[in-house]
Amino acid sequence: MTRFLIALGAFAIVSGLSGLSVPALAQQGATKPAAEDNPIVARVDGQEIRQSDVATAYSRLPDNYKQAPINVIFPQIVQQLVDGELLAVAGRADNLQDDPDVKRQMAEFEKVAIQQTYMNRLIQNGIEEEAVRENYDATIGKTEGPLEVRASHILVEDEKDATDIIKAIQGGKDFADLARDRSTGPSAPRGGDLGYFVRSAMVQPFADAAFALKPGDLGPDPVKTEFGWHIIKVVDKRRKPAPSFEESRGQIEQQLTRELITAHMAELRANSKVELFNVDGSPIEVAPKQ
Repeated sequence: MTRFLIALGAFAIVSGLSGLSVPALAQQGATKPAAEDNPIVARVDGQEIRQSDVATAYSRLPDNYKQAPINVIFPQIVQQLVDGELLAVAGRADNLQDDPDVKRQMAEFEKVAIQQTYMNRLIQNGIEEEAVRENYDATIGKTEGPLEVRASHILVEDEKDATDIIKAIQGGKDFADLARDRSTGPSAPRGGDLGYFVRSAMVQPFADAAFALKPGDLGPDPVKTEFGWHIIKVVDKRRKPAPSFEESRGQIEQQLTRELITAHMAELRANSKVELFNVDGSPIEVAPKQ
C-alpha cells in the first residue's frame, strides 16, 4: 500500500492534479455544481478545494489506481490537490505567471482548448438526428444481411458410427434423440441444435456441407473436420436481419463526423493562405488551383 501511495503521489504531481471530477461524485455533470452540493474538502490560504475538484482528479487517474478503496484514494487525492495549490501559490510568489516558459505553455493550452471546443461545437451543430436517420434508411436499413443456416449435428469420432447413425435416421430414428444419446459435441443436450450461424462461423467442410443442403434435408454422408465426423441436418435458412437503427447509430455518426470534418477542413484551407516548407526551409511548390 505504501508503494501505491508513493506512485499515486508521483502521478499526481507529474499530471498536475490541481485542475484535476470519484465516479459517484463526477455524476454531478460538466457544469460546476451548486455550493451546497459541492462541499469544501480543503482550503489553502483561503483558496477552496471542493468535492468536484476531487472528482475531476479521480477521473484522470489511470484505471489501476481507481481500483483502490475510495477511503484510501480520497484523502490521497485531496492531499495532492493541496500540494498542487501550495506549489501554485509559491510559484506566483516568485512571479512565475510572468515567466516566458509559463506563458508559452499557457498559450499552447489555450490553443488546444480552442481547437477541441471548436471541433466539439462543429460536430454538435453539424450532426443532426434527421441526417443520421436518413443515412440509415438510405444505406444500412435497405441492406440484407448474410445468409444464415440453422442446423443440428451429431458429432462422433468414427466414420462407421457416423454412417450407421445416418442409416438409422433414414430408417425413422429421431435425430434429436440420437444426438442426445450419441453426440460428443456440446450441443448434444439440445438435440444437436446449433442455432443460426453464418458461413464464416464454422470450419469450411462443415459450412460447405450445411449451406449446400435445403431446409429439412439430412446430409447423405458424414462430414470430416478436425473435431471428428458430423451428421448434419439443416432446419432452416434465412437472411440475417439488417442491424437496427440504434445498433447502427454509432457507426453512422462516426461516418458523418468524418465527412463533416473533412469538408469543413477543406473549406478552411480554401479560405486561408497556407504555406508549406521543406525540412531545409525552402518553400514547397504547390500546384495552382484549377
